[in-house]
Amino acid sequence: MLDIQKFIWVPKVIVDKIDETTTRFEVQYLPRWFWHTLWNAFRRTILWYSSGWAITWLKVNWAAHEYHVIDWVKESVIDMMLNFKKLRFKVDENVERIQWISHRFTWVGVYTASELKLPSWVELINAETYLFEISDPGIELVIEYRVEKWYWYYSLDFLRDRDAKEDAQDINMLLIDNDFRVVDYVTYEVEDVIEDFSWNSKDKLILEIKTISPDVNPQEMLSFAWEVVASYAKLFIFDDVYVDKSLLVDYYDIADSAEKMVEDMNIKTIPIDALPLSERTRNALIKNEVLYVEDLEKKRKSELLSMKWIWRKAVDEIVDSLANMWKSLDW
Repeated sequence: MLDIQKFIWVPKVIVDKIDETTTRFEVQYLPRWFWHTLWNAFRRTILWYSSGWAITWLKVNWAAHEYHVIDWVKESVIDMMLNFKKLRFKVDENVERIQWISHRFTWVGVYTASELKLPSWVELINAETYLFEISDPGIELVIEYRVEKWYWYYSLDFLRDRDAKEDAQDINMLLIDNDFRVVDYVTYEVEDVIEDFSWNSKDKLILEIKTISPDVNPQEMLSFAWEVVASYAKLFIFDDVYVDKSLLVDYYDIADSAEKMVEDMNIKTIPIDALPLSERTRNALIKNEVLYVEDLEKKRKSELLSMKWIWRKAVDEIVDSLANMWKSLDW
C-alpha cells in the first residue's frame, strides 16, 4: 500500500447483501486515480477465472442430432441442450475432472434440475433451472451427460478435436460449448469522497457481484480473483533491481498509524474546516458558533435541526463527514 494510506485511514471492506445472489462490497478508503485500472483488471479476472463444473456433452435416447424433435416432449433437443447448458455443479475435489451421469425420466410433468438424482459426491448449484416437460405417460426418456471442471471457454471445435484424440466420441453424442462461469456479472464504481486535491482526497470503491445461485459465495470469488491477480503481479518483481520503497508501507503499519492518529485527534482541537462539508453547511455551523469538531460531536441530531439555517439534508451531510473521520454525533 501507499504511504498516503496513513492519512486516509486503514482501508476497510463493508459487505452488504442486496438479495440472494447479489452482494455489494464497499471499500473505504483508497488513494486516488489508479483504482479504475486496477479494478478493471480484477473484474475481467473474476469473470473469466470463476471456474465451475458444467455440462459439455449430452446424449438423449432417440435423438441423433440437436435438431431432432421427440414426440410428447414439449422442447426440441436443442432447447433441452440449452437448458442443460445452464447447470452448474459442486463436485468433491478428490474425484477426477470429468464425470458421466445418467438419468431416466418416466412420469408426466415439468422437470427442473432439482429432479436430477445425483451421486453423493455431486451437488447441484442452480436446482431451480427448467429442463423440459413430458406430456405422455408411456414415454421413457433416458439422458446421459458429461460434467467437467474448467474455466474460460470450451468451444465446439475444441471439444470435437479433444474427443477425437481421446476416442471419447459417441455416435449420438451432442457436444455443448460452455464457459463454466458461476458469476453473472461484476460491476464497480469509484466514487470521489472529497472534491478537492488536498492531502485527504480519497476514493470509495463500490463493487457488486451477482452469482448464478445463492449457493455460490461471492467472497470466495473475490478472494480467488485477487490471488490470481497477485500471482501474476509477482512475475514483475525482479531481483537486484532498485525500487524506491519509501512510499510503500505495510498494512499493519498503517493500522498502527491510524490508531495513533485517532488518539491524537481526540486530544487536539480540530477546526470545523477540517470536515469535508459544503460551504453552505459549514457557514451555518459557524454562524451557530459550532467552531470545532469536538463541539459538533457533543450535539444531537435534534439539536442541529433546531439551529437556524440547518436542515435535514445538512445533518445527513454532517453525519457522513464525521464518519469519514471515525466520529459521530452524540446519540
